[in-house]
Amino acid sequence: MTEIESQAREILNFLVQLPFPDCIPISRDFAGLTSKPGIYAIRHRSAGLLYVGKAQDIKERFRGGHKAITWSWLADYNHRDVAIAICEIDYRQWRTLSSDLEGIILVWSKPPFNIRIPMRDEP
Repeated sequence: MTEIESQAREILNFLVQLPFPDCIPISRDFAGLTSKPGIYAIRHRSAGLLYVGKAQDIKERFRGGHKAITWSWLADYNHRDVAIAICEIDYRQWRTLSSDLEGIILVWSKPPFNIRIPMRDEP
C-alpha cells in the first residue's frame, strides 16, 4: 500500500467509524461545521456512507445547498438520521493531496450519492 493509500484508508476508517452521535447534525445554518479544509462524508444512521467529498471550506460548501442532502430527502430518509462526518486536513495537504485522497476513498467506499467517476483498478 502506498503512503497516500494508507492516508486514504485512515481517513475512510475515521469517517466510517465515527459514532453517529458524534457526527454533525444537519441544520439550516450548518453552525457545527468547520471553515477549515477537509474530507467529509454525509452519513445515514443505518445505511452508512451516502456521499464523500472534499472542500477547502467545509461550512461554505454546505451553505449554498448540497445535492446529497437533497437526494437523502428524496430517498425519504428522516433528516435526524442524516449527519456529516468530517476529517480536517491541513491546507498544504489539502492543496496537494485532496483529489487523490478523495478518489481513492470513492473507489473503496462507493457511496451511492456520489456521481459516477471513472474508477481505477480496485486496490
